[in-house]
Amino acid sequence: MQQRARVESVGLRLRKAAAASCAKQNMIKQELGVIVWSLANFPSAEDRQRLQSSFDLTDKVTVALAVEGGPAAPAGLTVGSIVTHVNGRPLQEGKGATERFVAYSNAGAREGPVRVQLASGDTLTLTPQTVCEFPTLLVRSPEINAAADGRLLAITTSLFELTRSDDELAVILGHELAHNLLGHLKKFSEAQKKPGGLLDAFVRATIGTAVASAKSTPYSIEFEREADYVGLHIAARAGYDITAAASLWRRLNETLRATSVIKTHPSGPERLQAIEATIAEIKAKTKAKKPLDLDLKPRQ
Repeated sequence: MQQRARVESVGLRLRKAAAASCAKQNMIKQELGVIVWSLANFPSAEDRQRLQSSFDLTDKVTVALAVEGGPAAPAGLTVGSIVTHVNGRPLQEGKGATERFVAYSNAGAREGPVRVQLASGDTLTLTPQTVCEFPTLLVRSPEINAAADGRLLAITTSLFELTRSDDELAVILGHELAHNLLGHLKKFSEAQKKPGGLLDAFVRATIGTAVASAKSTPYSIEFEREADYVGLHIAARAGYDITAAASLWRRLNETLRATSVIKTHPSGPERLQAIEATIAEIKAKTKAKKPLDLDLKPRQ
């Protein structure tokens, strides 16, 4: 849960920073920054027992996370709060309750501020923020990887644990957000004449193999270059220290030497050189007080 809190927070900050560019492609949503859960979400009796003892979780809709930087925490919503109503509509409890929360809160946020009533009797008003529509997912997996499927962003716990700061985490998630912003998966799918299964493969911890199966290997390498370039602009706009990218890539380059990854990613020295050039370019733009435009592709 602590790992997920960091991933959600960094992801939200990046999604806000890129919102203007996402809006141009109608890829935005009104975000409340609330993650809820209940025992009804977990069919395993063992999981339910552990969650009851560790979190006092019940079948009621309970706040799992009030994402840092989002609207929920400033409004007074805290972890463990039990939500009974959204804009006056009862959630009930048990099966389907958390899904109703998501449906009601998303619909309400599209119209304006959302009122949530708590079991304590308090009613809080959450003012949504405009962000890129892609939620951020932390996947428990031994695979050291991250992915984007055009609908969301994902990073494995194994890759997360290799990061040493939120700046490094932002570099990775910014790269994946750039893939979605640039429509890379759709282009892959069109090139392969079949639906893209990147995220499904990722969840099975076989992302590298899925990407390597693309018919046009050089084309995927170009996508990686574009995502590096635009992703660093996103991270910089969000206020992260993008100089972390160079040390991160040096460290990961020693780990990501699997054939499936090397085939579809720029080589270590080449990629590092491009990353350092992008960092220098962004620093120069910032010094000259020029905007960090995200509707960009790397120079040839």
